Amino acid sequence: MTKLTWGLVIATYNREKILPGCLKLAIEQTCPPSEIIVVDASPHWEATRDRVMREIAPLASGLRWVYEGAVQPGLTQQRNQGIARATADVVFLIDDDSLMYPTCAEEIMRVYEADTQRAVCGVQASLADEPPSEMTIADDRKQTGWSEKSRGLSANRLFQLVWRYLFLMNAEELWIAYDGTMPQHLVPDSIAHLNVHPLPLFHGCRMTYRREAIAQTQFEPMLRAYAAAEDLDASYRVSRRGILLEAVAAKLHHFNSGSSRLSRYQVAALSALNQAACLQKHSNNIDRDRRKFYLLTARRILAELFKDTLSRRWSLPQMRGMITAWRLADRVFATPASELGQWYPNFQKALIAGEPLPVAAIANLEGEPIKTN
Repeated sequence: MTKLTWGLVIATYNREKILPGCLKLAIEQTCPPSEIIVVDASPHWEATRDRVMREIAPLASGLRWVYEGAVQPGLTQQRNQGIARATADVVFLIDDDSLMYPTCAEEIMRVYEADTQRAVCGVQASLADEPPSEMTIADDRKQTGWSEKSRGLSANRLFQLVWRYLFLMNAEELWIAYDGTMPQHLVPDSIAHLNVHPLPLFHGCRMTYRREAIAQTQFEPMLRAYAAAEDLDASYRVSRRGILLEAVAAKLHHFNSGSSRLSRYQVAALSALNQAACLQKHSNNIDRDRRKFYLLTARRILAELFKDTLSRRWSLPQMRGMITAWRLADRVFATPASELGQWYPNFQKALIAGEPLPVAAIANLEGEPIKTN
């Protein structure tokens, strides 16, 4: 069995409270990393770097440490920047508020090393409800509304069906495959004895990939101002190269640090519009997938109405965001795929800033730019 190395690649922004804990848990793994790479878009990133290199790096002096500022701020660009700097066989692309249990990396690397045919391109950790024991967290959690109230009901079969198909709280229900179908993979015989199962898509806070697979695929750079669905997009494209698995014994807690810059309205609108942009760029049949997008968005409008109401958000921000996405998606679909890389980031920024939105890059849409509030 070939011994493989792993490296941690973290894209971060204004998470100086929780980031040191994430890094400390990484260096304390029973299977330690060979390198840690942090790409920081914070305005004060040098101060955080100095603290990390002063307080944490000496605890693991044998590692290769890279802590640098973002060349282009944005989650996908920062992740791509870190991947380009990586040298390890496997890259862990967890969030800056993801907290690994002590054996998390060991369990994940066991899968890669047992995969003698190199059929597995990615392994995802399993979510734990609580942080690793004896860990003090100075940061504040994000308020997630109704999803917090659902935990006690998660074992109820009827609730599971409602949660997935009505509230659409499942990545597979929200995803539209660029090729029309999802790849169907089986667990290779060489790792069938391990506690793993195939997955169609990955959750961004707990992803790992073979470095060459994600380096060749890359994260979608046009999702610059807000990167919702970048994990689904990247993992789907990697899944067309090889198998994605979840290692059940590899435990990780996602803290959900409460430092979002965007409103619920903006997050909802951009989560759907990002999907439209990715479909326009990557779909092999955009007419088919445009129809699927509008059907899905109609379902999402209803789902967000229920979620807003149950959480007593009487201004219905998430539902309004979805309605805005429905109204504006035609601009995305009217823009040629070759123009999206330049046009869509400007569209995102204008929507976030409440400025007049750019029209499509080709003149088949009528009307003046829309001012959104």
